[in-house]
Amino acid sequence: MTNKDSLRAQIPKKKRILVVEDHDDERNTLRLILGEYDVMAAGDHDEGLRLARRQYFDLYVLGSRAPGGTGIELYRRIREFDPNTPILFCSEQPYSSDHLEALGVGAQAYYAKPIEVQEVLRMVSNLLSASAELLREARHAEYVAIREELAVRSNDNRRSIEMAAERWRRAVRKLLRVKAKAAFLNAGGARGDFKRLWPATYLDAALDWECAKRQSGS
Repeated sequence: MTNKDSLRAQIPKKKRILVVEDHDDERNTLRLILGEYDVMAAGDHDEGLRLARRQYFDLYVLGSRAPGGTGIELYRRIREFDPNTPILFCSEQPYSSDHLEALGVGAQAYYAKPIEVQEVLRMVSNLLSASAELLREARHAEYVAIREELAVRSNDNRRSIEMAAERWRRAVRKLLRVKAKAAFLNAGGARGDFKRLWPATYLDAALDWECAKRQSGS
């Protein structure tokens, strides 16, 4: 990694916000207000949904109305694939039916037009801070899930290795019995004696040694 790459890695990425607002002046106002963030904007329902699907965002700011659908409808569509990213609603009037419906479906915050700069900045900051507080818990849950899955796979692999080793031992024992019997009989031993004496007392020890050698890769 070069010094330039190292410096780039140390610079935190800006939080990304998607604004879906049909009025150009209010969309531009929000861009200006939220200048410290990485803001993308859409002027209609379909474009907002397309951007939300194709990219990740840390916050959605949804107007109550946009060509192609309402903010509530867009909220529900976004929640189908992004269940936890905070959503900030806005509407033409305070305490309107849109306000109540937005809060009823789970919107985290709501502001009314005309836009109050400090109010919007406060809400955005609060929502992003609350999301950041959940990050540690979410990362811990992620870590636990990975550890549990690795433990399951490790157990499965160990069982598979043990089963494969046992199959190999049975095959080798069968082959050794055939060769040992042939050598025993060729040397003048009686068939009955062989059956009584098999397996030889050193066979399991020899197999254990061979298994250990195979597992160590030597």
